[in-house]
Amino acid sequence: MNTDKIKEYARFLRLKALGVSTIAVIGAISVRGTLDISQFLILFFIGALYNMLGFVLNDYIDYDIDVGSKELSERPLVKKTIEKKTALRIIILFYALIIFTGMLFFHTFLPLLFLSFSLILGTIYDCYGKKFLGSDVTLSASVAFLCLFGAATVSTEIKFLTLIIASIYFMHVLFFNIIEGGFKDADNDRKYGAKTTASYLGVINQPEIHVPPTFKILTITIETITAILVFLPFVVIPELYTFNFWYIQVLILLVLTISLFSSSIKMLTLKNFERKKVTMYITKQEVKRYMILPIILISVSNIPWIIFILLLPSIWYLSFIGIFREKPFKSKLL
Repeated sequence: MNTDKIKEYARFLRLKALGVSTIAVIGAISVRGTLDISQFLILFFIGALYNMLGFVLNDYIDYDIDVGSKELSERPLVKKTIEKKTALRIIILFYALIIFTGMLFFHTFLPLLFLSFSLILGTIYDCYGKKFLGSDVTLSASVAFLCLFGAATVSTEIKFLTLIIASIYFMHVLFFNIIEGGFKDADNDRKYGAKTTASYLGVINQPEIHVPPTFKILTITIETITAILVFLPFVVIPELYTFNFWYIQVLILLVLTISLFSSSIKMLTLKNFERKKVTMYITKQEVKRYMILPIILISVSNIPWIIFILLLPSIWYLSFIGIFREKPFKSKLL
């Protein structure tokens, strides 16, 4: 296999973005506070497979729509550098690997139950996500169950903090899909009759941006609920107060939360739509959202683990950029 073909597979699998595959890891740390290297690697491996499966399955299901979009013309499946039958084989392989790994290392009932729920709900979203209104909830629940799966691999007791963490994941994915994704893809969704919340509420981004009041209210509501969940652990879980760095920890979370609110308001008040600019804006938002959960867990985890998890996406991304000799933020691997 030549270098160009390897790059196409790397792009198809979104390899450079897999540094964020720590959902199950975060779930486990929220219960135990730390992990063995072997536990981390297994949970990260399952998380990475989960993410790649979602990307590939989504590309496979949306193939007929994607071929009609100029913006997506460089996707490997669209330009046929990877065949549909190959994509189907990869999908089957990833399902098998996730199930096999889960059963091999975590063969008790609760982890496998949560993992099954996560896979089933994620599959429902990828296959039928834009065919019925409110489908974003299925993907959000899928991610929340993946977090609970990670927690259940280290303990039969699901702590209240873990439930809050899983709920934050739920709200983050809900915001990404309904608000950010809905706003960015409003034109394509309207063109192909996709039943998204944004299109249902009347969001238009081309040729002129129109954001109805109902969509603005929904945006602020989701951000507000998320903010409440972020600070709830420090109100209801007394042991979080025993750490000297609690105040700086809360200050950082406060800055991130205010920044997210500010950015959401800026997006809702945009006058001109530029897809690349909006995509970069969403990427920056997701970086901030990713930082929130590890920072919450500083109070119950080892600092080196938290620092590693915070830096992992950047280290992973830069490593793949170096391997494929691409310019940062201009790579076509995605």
